[in-house]
Amino acid sequence: MDDSSISKDEVKSVYSLPLNVSEGSLIDFETTGIPSIDSSHEVVTLGYLQGDTVTIIQRSAKDTEHFYGDVRRILGNSPRPFYSYNTQFERDIMQLELRMRVSEADFIDLMSPWKAKADEIRKKWPSLGELISEPEDYYGQGKITGRNVPELWSEYLSTGEQGILKRIMEHCFSDILREATLLLRYPYYAKSRRSF
Repeated sequence: MDDSSISKDEVKSVYSLPLNVSEGSLIDFETTGIPSIDSSHEVVTLGYLQGDTVTIIQRSAKDTEHFYGDVRRILGNSPRPFYSYNTQFERDIMQLELRMRVSEADFIDLMSPWKAKADEIRKKWPSLGELISEPEDYYGQGKITGRNVPELWSEYLSTGEQGILKRIMEHCFSDILREATLLLRYPYYAKSRRSF
């Protein structure tokens, strides 16, 4: 089920899933860049899974104040631990962009066991898309990835086209579902490998 709402500063979609994360919150940000690599790393989207509910909150205003306030409140009240694929990125965004105080102990990195496995066999670290593919990958169709988000956000700011926001939100929803697949299919990895 998709329950959507729109306000002056953000668009929100809520989905009820037939699966459940019984402890903590799975989180995913879409941003205009990566801290320590890009000069801009504004948050434009927050996706999170708690229990059986996925919520995607999409910024729709150029100004960050209202949206960031909502994101800080949501994350501050969210059950721990935070699960994510490559927690370094989420922690950096929360600390550097959102100015939140978070502890490394609050995070479990869903990527960590797969990085270790890749290191053991001398392969590059896998992306989320390499571990959990989508139909577009099989058919060679174009799809939105995290790399497309800065360009899409810039295009939205120029045109005001609401369909662009929907595409970013759909990508975030896909990331949440694929990360949930890793967490729920391989729970023993998440429990045994806290991030460092």
